[in-house]
Amino acid sequence: MQIIFNPIHNACDIPMNITDLYLTSFCEPERRDWDDIVRRIDSGDPIFRLYVLQHNSENIGFITLWRLPGTLYCEHFAIFRDLRDKGYGTAVIEEAIAMAGHNPLALEVELPETSDEAAHRIRFYEKCGMTAMQDFPYWQPPYRKDLPEVPMMLMVSKPLADPTAFVMMLHTVVYNQ
Repeated sequence: MQIIFNPIHNACDIPMNITDLYLTSFCEPERRDWDDIVRRIDSGDPIFRLYVLQHNSENIGFITLWRLPGTLYCEHFAIFRDLRDKGYGTAVIEEAIAMAGHNPLALEVELPETSDEAAHRIRFYEKCGMTAMQDFPYWQPPYRKDLPEVPMMLMVSKPLADPTAFVMMLHTVVYNQ
């Protein structure tokens, strides 16, 4: 199944249904302010990309990726609900792993005990070749001062050379902490 990763270079080119998908797929503590995404796109941020995912010219979802030193980090990824369980998500993660090359693809997931959906999501990523770093305590820093940090778990396609150094870089570069 061929999925096209259509990079957005101008925020005016973001389809409205992608904006809506972003805002409805992630609870407020787990999502960056949309205005920050727009600013990063319009400024040409060299390490951040929003891709609209397409299959047969139809928008099926989106993924945001950060090219960090030694790691490709997936900040957000969602497929439209009515298009899930059709193989699109697997194809996207496989392509993202390929984009990472010899580096690991890393992402955060909610803890499995959070909900059945979180446990299902972890199983999905595991089927795509990702490994849960269950023994590495991790918290997503708040995107804004008025939001809480969120207990999460890291998942990787390949072992991180130094998980602690990666988290420090992630929190500094992605979360401005």
